[in-house]
Amino acid sequence: MPQVNSSSVTGRERWQPVGWLSHLRTSPIVQAIGGVISLAAGALLIVRPLSALLTLIVGIAVLCGLSGVRMALSVPRHPLRWIYTLGLAALSYGMLAFLPAVARLVPLIGAVFLVACGVRLAYRATRRDPQVSGVRAAMVRGSRVAYSLTSILAAWLFWTWPDAASVVVAAMFSLTLMYIGIALLAKGVRHHFPAGRGSRRRTQATLIVQVVGSALALALVSSAIFGTVRIQSDSAAVDEFYTWEQDIPETPGRVLRVEDYEGTAPEGSHALRILYSTTRSDGSPALASAVIAYPTDDGRDPRTVLAWQHGTTGVAQACGPSLRPDALTELAIPGISQAISRGWVVVATDYPGQGTPGRYPYLIGEGEGRATLDAIRAVGQIPEAKASRSAWVWGHSQGGHATLWAGQIAQRYAPELELLGVAALSAASDPLVLAEKIAGPGAHSAIGDVVTSFVLVPYVDEYSDITLAATVHPVGQGIVETFASRCVSDGSLLVSALTAMTFGLDAPLYRLDLHQGPVHSRLSENIADGMVPMPLFLGQGTDDETIPIKMQRDLSNQLCTIGRTVETHEYPGKTHMSVIEQGSPLIGDLYTWADAVYSGATPTNCDT
Repeated sequence: MPQVNSSSVTGRERWQPVGWLSHLRTSPIVQAIGGVISLAAGALLIVRPLSALLTLIVGIAVLCGLSGVRMALSVPRHPLRWIYTLGLAALSYGMLAFLPAVARLVPLIGAVFLVACGVRLAYRATRRDPQVSGVRAAMVRGSRVAYSLTSILAAWLFWTWPDAASVVVAAMFSLTLMYIGIALLAKGVRHHFPAGRGSRRRTQATLIVQVVGSALALALVSSAIFGTVRIQSDSAAVDEFYTWEQDIPETPGRVLRVEDYEGTAPEGSHALRILYSTTRSDGSPALASAVIAYPTDDGRDPRTVLAWQHGTTGVAQACGPSLRPDALTELAIPGISQAISRGWVVVATDYPGQGTPGRYPYLIGEGEGRATLDAIRAVGQIPEAKASRSAWVWGHSQGGHATLWAGQIAQRYAPELELLGVAALSAASDPLVLAEKIAGPGAHSAIGDVVTSFVLVPYVDEYSDITLAATVHPVGQGIVETFASRCVSDGSLLVSALTAMTFGLDAPLYRLDLHQGPVHSRLSENIADGMVPMPLFLGQGTDDETIPIKMQRDLSNQLCTIGRTVETHEYPGKTHMSVIEQGSPLIGDLYTWADAVYSGATPTNCDT
C-alpha cells in the first residue's frame, strides 16, 4: 500500500494511533488492566456521590481540554481547527473555574438529556424495522414507547428533586464506569472463551428482559410521580396577601395590611393575619407577617398581649405558620385557649422571610427579637383587638431563642413597650453549641445535614463574611440550597433526608470551622445570654432529642450565679415536642408563674 503524504491529509481525515500506541489500544492485557481500574473506580464512587459528581465534572473538563489539544495537533489543515481548539479549551477552563455552578446545572442537564432520549425513543418506535415483524415487532415497539415515557417523566422528577437527581446522576456515572470495566475485562480475556451456540435464544431472552424492564421502569417512575404530586399538594402556597409592592416604611411596627385568618381559631376569639414593617439586624427595613387572635367579648380594655414565637418550621418563604390553617391551635401555640379565656390578645409572628419574601433571620437574634417586638407594636394598631402595650413574650425552640433576644433588646429597641415576663421553652439559646452538636467532628447524620442547611443558608444571606464556597463541598452547594428550600412539615423533607443519607461514606458535605473564623464568630454573637430585666421562665424536657438539656442548665446556672431572677423547670421523660403538648405540666407551670408575676412577685428557684 502506498504511503500517505502528511501534506495531503485533509480536515475530513481522522487521526489514528500508530505503532506502540495502537498496540496498547488493542492489547488484551492493557484492556484487562483498564477494566480493573474502571471497575474499581466505579465501585469506590458508587457509595460516594459527591466525589462521583466531582470526578465526572473534572473528567469531562479534562477530556474537553485533551480533545482541544488533539484537534490542534492532528488535523493541521482543518479550516475550523483553531475555533474548535479554543472553544474546547474555554469549555474545559470554564467547567473547572466555575465548578460549583456546573454542579448546580447537573440536574437540569440530566433532565434535558432524558427528554432528548425520550423523544429519540418515541421517534424510533414509529419507525418500522423490516427485519422484525409480528409479535416481536410489537414487543420492541412497546418497550420503546414505555422507555420513552419513562425517560420524559424521569426528566420532570429531575427538575422537581434536583438534590436527589444529582445523586442519581452520580450513581449512573459510577455504574457506567463499572459497566465499562466489566466490558473491558471481558474483551481482554474473551479469547479464552470462544463463542458458543444459542445466540437466537439469547436474543429472545434479551427482548423479554427489555420488555419487562421497560414496564418496571415505567411503573417505578409513575409511582414516584404520584408520590411527588401528593407531597406537593400538602405544601403551603404563598398568596398575594404577602406581597407588598410599595416601599416598606422605615418606621418599624407599622400595620400595612389586615384580613381575616381563615384557619382554625380558639373558641370565643376572632382571628386575623397582618402584614407589618420591621427591621433586620443591620437596621434595614423588612416585611413580616403574623396571625392574631383576640377575644370576641367586650372584656378588659386594654388587653394584655401574648407574643408567641414559633419553633423551627424551615427557612423558606413557604414555611410561615400563618400560611397554614393550624397556626392558632393548641398544637401551634400551647395554652392559647387559656390565654383567650383570660382576655389576652395573642400575636404570633412568622418573622421576615416566611410568608413574606426576603432574608429569614434563623437563629439571628437581633432580627428575630425585632420582629417579635414589632409584632406587639403592630397588634396595638388593630382597634378591635384593644391591645395594650403590656405583653408577655413566650417561645419554643427557635422561638425560645427569639424570645430571649426580644427580652434582651426591648429597652433599647422598643422602650415604649412593657414586657411583663419572658418564657423560653426548650430554647435554642446557644447556636454555637447546637452547631457543634449537629455539624461538629463525628456528628454526621442525614437530619444533621438538613438542619445545618437551615442555619447556614440564612447566615450566608445575612453575613457577607460567610459564603457557601468556603463552607460547603464544591459540588454540594446547590444541594444545600435545595435542602434549605423545604419546610419541616412537608413530605419533601424526606427527600432531603434520603439524599443526605447517601453522603455517609463520602467527603463531608460541610466544611465548617466552629472554633475560629467567621462561622464561629457569627454563631457566637447570636448566643442568647438571658440577661433580661423582666422575670424569666425556662422550661424543657429532660429527654429532649433536639436541644441538649445541658444548654438550659448552663444558662440557668449562669444567671443564678450572678443573681438574676429566673425560674427553671425540667420535665422528666418529656421530649422536644411532647413538653409543650396538651396535658404537659409545663403549661400549668407557665400560667402559675404568670399569675405570680401579675401579683407582683419575682419567681425564682435559683436556691433550690
